Amino acid sequence: MSEQIGEFSLKHNGNTYGTNSAGEMTTSANFIGEASGFGAVWGTITATNALSDAGATSGDCEWVGEAFLEDGSVLGGIGKGTWETPENEHVWKVTMHVNISNGDKHRSEGSMDLETLIYSGKIYSVD
Repeated sequence: MSEQIGEFSLKHNGNTYGTNSAGEMTTSANFIGEASGFGAVWGTITATNALSDAGATSGDCEWVGEAFLEDGSVLGGIGKGTWETPENEHVWKVTMHVNISNGDKHRSEGSMDLETLIYSGKIYSVD
């Protein structure tokens, strides 16, 4: 089991909707907040699905973002993961594997509360 190395709390900052070359619907949710060891974090989670699957309760997603460290440097992060909505809950449970521009690899596990618009969770090291 990997070691927990931090936590994050991000506030939803708007969505963008579109389509890709396959005619699928893309949803990009933007977030701004803080993460342990990273300082300020800005990023976007994007999910893609066929229009007929607009009511899906799980799927794949991607993260692209930046962390603005206290020393003035910037780290980029690109991740791939999954989301799911448990029955009778108004949340997305998100698990993401993120590659950091400094070579580190992390796993995040969190919940996106669709009522409060807060995405929070824990960050783990990946061996």
